[in-house]
Amino acid sequence: MYSRSVFTRTVVVASYVFVFLSLFQPLAADAANGPPSSDSLPRRALLGVTAEPTPDNHVRIAKIVPGSAAARSALAIGDILIALNGSPVDSVAMFLARIKSFKSGDDITCRVQRGGKEMDIEVTLGEWPREQPGDIQVLYDAVDTPAATLRSLLTKPIGTTSKLPAILYLQGFNCDSIEWPSSEPNLGRELIYRLTRAGFAVMRSEKSGVGDSTGTPCREVGFRDEVSLFVSALKKLKSYDFVDGENVFLFGHSAGGWVAPLVAAAEPVKGIVVYGTVVRPWGEYFVDNRRRNLWLRSQPDLAQLEDDQRLIAQLLHYLFVEKSSVREATTKHPELTAIAKKLFPQDDEHLIGLRSLQHFRELNDQNVARVLASLDIPVLALIGEFDIRTLPMDHEYIAAIVNARHPGKGTWQVLPKMDHGFALHQSLKDSVTHEFKGPFGEQVVQETVKWMQEIVTRRHAQVLEPEGISLND
Repeated sequence: MYSRSVFTRTVVVASYVFVFLSLFQPLAADAANGPPSSDSLPRRALLGVTAEPTPDNHVRIAKIVPGSAAARSALAIGDILIALNGSPVDSVAMFLARIKSFKSGDDITCRVQRGGKEMDIEVTLGEWPREQPGDIQVLYDAVDTPAATLRSLLTKPIGTTSKLPAILYLQGFNCDSIEWPSSEPNLGRELIYRLTRAGFAVMRSEKSGVGDSTGTPCREVGFRDEVSLFVSALKKLKSYDFVDGENVFLFGHSAGGWVAPLVAAAEPVKGIVVYGTVVRPWGEYFVDNRRRNLWLRSQPDLAQLEDDQRLIAQLLHYLFVEKSSVREATTKHPELTAIAKKLFPQDDEHLIGLRSLQHFRELNDQNVARVLASLDIPVLALIGEFDIRTLPMDHEYIAAIVNARHPGKGTWQVLPKMDHGFALHQSLKDSVTHEFKGPFGEQVVQETVKWMQEIVTRRHAQVLEPEGISLND
């Protein structure tokens, strides 16, 4: 259940590390400005260079993107970056971290070495490009909370005058950005744009510390606090005057399916769609998912794999149930030391190097099934036929949980040939090899829109035809 970004990750090819705009088409001088924002949240900075490491552990400018802040400055290809605002730059990773700390419009001083001489070059950083699809409107806004100010993006059809049914998109558990201005294909963006073209206002919100957002870095935020931030995003969506507040839905993708019921319990919605999710305890899911994916992807020694899985299950019990630290668990049970290093490759506080141990403890403690059963709203559980991160049974189970308390309100469906990330494949083998890559699976939009429109139409009919009065009279 690990969603993938095709945009925000640093891409490493051979000895080069491509930074910031390597995925973009060349920019005109003002192309990054885009439509005006309705909020005052500063945009993240764009320098507009491709950087590469040198043999002596310095950073060289390998390319300057046309129209970028770097192109408008005196920086030149081949310059060796020595310092930014007086702070040494000893690696590409350090360079990335330093640039990320600035905002658009900031003036910085780049100390560079050129031709054996050092010089200072002033640069006014540009703004990160915005999404500009052309046929729908993209509203850049912000969700203000006590803990963070979150960048939000809302897409809506152009030219509509009536109130719109709306969807809050809830992404997976990782800390990738959900802003996708790159010209490269992006399946998540395709989902959101197609839902918008079908007549919905669709909102998404960055997580704390991601993209333009302020607040605690995402990987340090607990699960309960993250749910609270999404509740604030839902309230923001309902506040727009063009949104029909009585017809707001949640779409939970991957781990967003865990979040959706908890958000709905705090702030009412009309219905929930989940895609590729589970309601089992997270520790149980992790063990099962790891086994399945390693088996399908790497063809390991299955007996050894099962040895590891049993050790992982024991370790997660100590961490999640007994609330032991990694050190406490491995000191008491030294046979778990090797497997702990696999699950905590960076430090003892971040499971698989992505989110904090506390985040996963809180998620594991949460009985999402009980919350889901308490909601008297329709729920649609969708899964791709070639999804290798969740199972059809998980989605059938979700519908059964809903129907046990609210008969007829839970529905589930398998979408042919689709993977976990909305891509189409011809076989399971192809999905394993090329997961998240391929044509967009339009079925997820078709089924979601049909289901939501039936609910919206049903409500309108109830408003027009109150009890005891027939529209046919």
